[in-house]
Amino acid sequence: MKIIPSKYVKPLFTEDFYEADVWGGRGRGGSHGITQHALFKMVTSTYFRGYFVRAIQGSIRDSLWQDFKDRIEEASDLNHYKYENDFKMNDSNMSAIYLPKGNIIKSKGFRASTKANTANMKSIAGATHVYIEETEEVGEIEYNKLADSLRTIKAPVQIIRSWNPPPKEHWLVKNYHTTVPTQYEGFYDLEPKGIKGHLSIKGDYYMNIKNIDANTQARYERYAETSPKYYYGQIKGLVSDGGDNRVYNNWKVVSLPDFIAMDLPSVYGLDIGDISPNALVEVKYDANTGSFYSHEILYESSRSLKVKNPKPIKGLLADEFELRGIDKKKPIMVDAAARDSIIELRNAKYNAMPSIKPPGSVKTDIEFINRANNHYTETSHNIDEEYTSYYLETDQYKVPIEGKPIKGNDHLMDAIKYAKTFMRVKHKIVL
Repeated sequence: MKIIPSKYVKPLFTEDFYEADVWGGRGRGGSHGITQHALFKMVTSTYFRGYFVRAIQGSIRDSLWQDFKDRIEEASDLNHYKYENDFKMNDSNMSAIYLPKGNIIKSKGFRASTKANTANMKSIAGATHVYIEETEEVGEIEYNKLADSLRTIKAPVQIIRSWNPPPKEHWLVKNYHTTVPTQYEGFYDLEPKGIKGHLSIKGDYYMNIKNIDANTQARYERYAETSPKYYYGQIKGLVSDGGDNRVYNNWKVVSLPDFIAMDLPSVYGLDIGDISPNALVEVKYDANTGSFYSHEILYESSRSLKVKNPKPIKGLLADEFELRGIDKKKPIMVDAAARDSIIELRNAKYNAMPSIKPPGSVKTDIEFINRANNHYTETSHNIDEEYTSYYLETDQYKVPIEGKPIKGNDHLMDAIKYAKTFMRVKHKIVL
């Protein structure tokens, strides 16, 4: 099979790797390159089981799935052979079978919708190739669950991640790359850390210039004057310090002994999950310094709790709280939609109540929290993971939308907000 990969993605076809990051600025041809690789591997491999993956499953249809079909047409024109006749395509579930070898590619989302819980990734255990688009929208825990589920020995496993640059504290950056300062204040280039089996390929529209319309090129370059931050991040493909995209900023770490020793008013926050975690935190407030201190207590799904406790006495959460010594007198602010959990805890004599919504918007709540001094304990590893990857939604131009956090990996962030909002109202906190 004859194909002509661009210089940008050529290392995908010529180098051995386990994980490959195909990243950079707009117009670089990332989706074209990874779907071209998927087609090539599917047609030429003796054994291939592939998946197209995005954060939201439905968004695959107009991106990777359509691109894959376009690559089949291109290969047919280039080779003077109708490859489409060799494929059984299923548009409804976005899957394809290469009939001559029985190789298969399917589509999978980390979440079925923007409001859905994290999906079960065990079904992809036999995958040999996973192609993830816009990986910056995927949480570290979500990704690790996917990667940990890949266990086939029938062919070497390869994971190809395509992404636009997220802020520098994102797991794709800090786990695999080192930031390098640039001439643009607040923006960094990246160097791979040299992890065995990891390939990092950066590109921008200059590498794909033959496929870029002259007017598009001119518009990209005008952003350097009209919207420089957008130009540095989305066009040049540099990584920002995160100040514009993060929901929360400047949280600091304290030791657990220091937290325990604080004789301050405190309240619990609880976000409820089934497949996703039940997230319980304790939050303390120091009125003298305007400081909140948060400590992660529980981060475990109801399904996991059922495995540990198949015959609960007072209820899954109530029994777990009993084991963990949760103070029954302290308020527990619970996700207002979780009425059954609130009733269960109240029947067990816990001071559980639905989270409150004070006057104002989500933006108002976020602004209040950002005006405070915020801390979390060094043992709160999931708070750290969620906080550092908790971003605002962006518009079509990748400009952050104030007051609109991206839903998904935010269970502890919600629990903390429930607790801090309650204390704001109860103690009439004005910051």
